[in-house]
Amino acid sequence: MLRSETATKKGIENRITAEEVNNLQKLCQQVLEPLRQHFGKPIRINSGFRCKALNEAVGGAKNSYHTKGRAVDIPMRPGWLAYIRDNLPHTELINEGSWIHVAL
Repeated sequence: MLRSETATKKGIENRITAEEVNNLQKLCQQVLEPLRQHFGKPIRINSGFRCKALNEAVGGAKNSYHTKGRAVDIPMRPGWLAYIRDNLPHTELINEGSWIHVAL
């Protein structure tokens, strides 16, 4: 949830606070784990938490939920978007083509 090739390349320390860790835990418990259990497949995280400097480096929205530990991007897989939409809590759910952005 914290690893980033961009952060490594640019020397950005992707620091996280206790509140942001708590937000990521909720995201895991309420969205990612139920999704994994339903489909019986591991979920690869393309992008999780981003500190403000990292978010800016990747061109993220200024007020991105990623900077609060409230969003992840995961690969698009058959049925995943619809399952999240219809069964799991979310504040944002965006079909990004090859990946899904989901936030609490």
